[in-house]
Amino acid sequence: MNISSLSVSQSSASYTSQSSASDTSSLEKQLESLEKQLKEVAQSKDDEKTKQTKTQQLQQQIQQIQLQIAQKKSQADNQASGQQQNANQQAAAGSQHGVNASRNNPALNGTIGNNLDIRI
Repeated sequence: MNISSLSVSQSSASYTSQSSASDTSSLEKQLESLEKQLKEVAQSKDDEKTKQTKTQQLQQQIQQIQLQIAQKKSQADNQASGQQQNANQQAAAGSQHGVNASRNNPALNGTIGNNLDIRI
């Protein structure tokens, strides 16, 4: 029982990290596209005022995308560590419960009264 709950938690953490990785990948593609546009603006034959306006707009968009990427990565890290902590706590609680059950149950700890009970 403890093993299955641990596996579910780890699967959930894995899915979360894969999901945020695809979100991050999409944002990184947008970032590449904006940086490409920025280079195109710099090489365009537009007048300087137009170039400056377009450059500022693209730089603002680039900053926003970079911020979103950083936030996604931070969220993914926080969720993964939180889920790992939950999995560790569940595993620890489950193993502790097993230890307590065997201590309190004479049939499980091998002794009943003064007789040694060995079961195979």
